[in-house]
This record gives sequence, C-alpha cells and structure tokens, in this order.
Amino acid sequence: MRNTNITGFRFRLFELRMFGQLVRTAFSVYPKKGDALRALKRHIHTHLEFKETVSLNKAVRVGERYYMQMSLPGFGTNSLNVLAINELNRHVPIPGHPPGLNTLLLAITKKCSLQCAHCFEWDNLNQREQLSAEDVLNIIRKFQSDGVANIELSGGEPLNRYADLLQIVRESDTNSTDFWLVTSGYRLTAERAMELKGAGLAGVCVSLDHWDAASHDAFRGMEGSFDWAMQAAKNAKAAGMVVSFGLTALRDFCTEEHLMRYAQLAHAQGAHFIRILEPRAVGHFAGKEVELGRLEMGVLEAFMKTLQTERAYWNFPIVEYYAAYQRRAGCSGAGQRFLYVDTDGDMHACPFCQNKCGNVLCDGIETGRQRMEQASGCHAYSMS
Repeated sequence: MRNTNITGFRFRLFELRMFGQLVRTAFSVYPKKGDALRALKRHIHTHLEFKETVSLNKAVRVGERYYMQMSLPGFGTNSLNVLAINELNRHVPIPGHPPGLNTLLLAITKKCSLQCAHCFEWDNLNQREQLSAEDVLNIIRKFQSDGVANIELSGGEPLNRYADLLQIVRESDTNSTDFWLVTSGYRLTAERAMELKGAGLAGVCVSLDHWDAASHDAFRGMEGSFDWAMQAAKNAKAAGMVVSFGLTALRDFCTEEHLMRYAQLAHAQGAHFIRILEPRAVGHFAGKEVELGRLEMGVLEAFMKTLQTERAYWNFPIVEYYAAYQRRAGCSGAGQRFLYVDTDGDMHACPFCQNKCGNVLCDGIETGRQRMEQASGCHAYSMS
C-alpha cells in the first residue's frame, strides 16, 4: 500500500523536466519570443515563492503520472499544459487566450446522509436538486472552453448521484482536465472505483478529520463513517487512482501529536496526499469561533515542512496546505485561479465566501468574474 516518492536528486531532475516542458509551452503560445521570456521570468519568481512557502521537495508517481500537489495535474498530461498556459497568460497576456482557471470546485448534489460539524452547504442539504446531469455537463463544457486544469466534483455527497456522476465523468473531456471526486467515501465500492477510473477520474479526496475512528464519526455525525472512509481510500488506490485525505484541522487538533498520528495513518493507508483545510465560520459553523490563530497555523506549517523535507518522512504523503501560500500571496479564488459553483449553478468566490455572482447557465462565466472583482473579496486573505 505504501508509496515510493521521488525525492532528493531525483526530484531536482524531475523539476528540470517540468521546467523544460514549461519553456516549450511558452515559446509555442507566444508569437513574440520576448513575451515568452517575460512570462517565464515572472512565472519562475511566483513558483519559487510558492515552492518555498509550501516546502515543495518531493513528488509521487501514480501509474504513469507524476504529481507534486493535488491541485497540480500530473506531469506530461494535457491538463498540466492547460494550467501552464493559464499561468503564463496571467503573467503576460497571450493573444486571443481567455483567462482560464486552475481549479473549478463544482457541487453536483444537495444530498448527503451525514451531519458534519463544519459543512459549508448546511443550509442547502437534502433540498430538491436543481441541476440535471446535462446541466452539469454544460457547466463543465463552458469552463473547459476557457481552459480549466482541474475540476473537483463535490456536494453534498456526490456518490448519492452515482449514475449521474459516472455519466458526467464519462462524457467530459478528461484529457484536457483532471477530474477529482471529493467524498466522505460513502458507498465508494471497489466496483464503483474501477468504473470511475475507467471513465477517466484521476483521483479522490476522501474526507478524514481525525485519526481516531470515534472522533471522526462524532465530527461527521454518523457512526461507521471512519470505516467507509478507510475502505473508500483502499478501493480508489486499488483502482489506480490518486488518493488524498482531506483534513479540516480544528483548533484542538493542531498539535504535533495529533498531526503525526494522522500522518502515520495516511501513510499506512497508502495515501498520496494530505490536504489541510482551515475551518471557517460559515454553514454549520456559522456564528462559532472556529477560525485558527497564529499558533495553530504555525503548527500546521511546521508539520507540512517536516513531512516535505525531513528524510525520515520522504515516503510519507505530500502535504497540501494551500492557505499558507494564500496568506502571503493573496486570495487565489474569485476567478483568479479558482472559483466555486454550487448546486444551483451559481458562482461564488470560493466555498467559504458564498456571495452569488451570477449563474453559469444563465449569465455566463465572464459576468460572474466581473461581479467577483466588484465584490469585497475574500474575508480571510487580501485579494491579489
């Protein structure tokens, strides 16, 4: 179950290959070499800042693909090329190229059997569905026409619409975009994992909020949810997909002991990534003092650096803690690098900054982007 990551000198060679691909892409999309060079220079500066902040020092091979972060498509894929073009265009506009996204967060169902303490969609759960499978496909096609590198399908619990989910993945362009499933693991059987992999799903992010089964079940409001999360990760791994555990790190969980026990569990399960999210006072957490302080943030960053850089943990999962970078560089949501589309097709800056800025099906993407720019922006990070 455990992985052999690419580290040390091998990782440096891997970075050189990545840079070589970026250079080739830049000179192929810019009519003027000077524009390509300026875009590359600015991108390298941004990348080095990101690399230093998140201690980017290893990659993992899954099948024929190599990954450094869950939010970055696999090396050598068309989807990584889409991301590279979007990033270059952000630095120096490419003639005729629209402002694409790195990630689209797309909720496809209101249905969920859990009662999660932190649910940001709490007020909308288990209401009547508004989007058909064809509506979802239309939304995806609109974003793909502008260029989107990653699409994360969530809910609710997306596996509650399994037939539609399978259709959505099968009928989407999974060559130019990496598709992910964000799930509690509910009913992700071995058969379903194989079907989704065959349809083109790149990976799953299984929500796991504690290393202790009883504590996780209590947080999720459902006995047995820990066990199905473990089984879902096992099934996805066996199907050949990328596996991430998603942790919402509460204040009392931000200790070295809790985080290392979580890492040991993820390592034993063969997970490729650990994604850390910070709690926000929205949804089911509305009105509660849940947001992390500097002490907790420091503990999370130290944990990330330990697992990324210390030799003893080189074969542990890669930690993705994107909030650490956003605090320094500014918000990447609101159509900058990502945005959120809810189960009605409405666009928001992100899942935690829910302020309807237009409907994809009715208004179009550009209208939503413009309204996001006019809004007050992220409540947690300054806009960049």
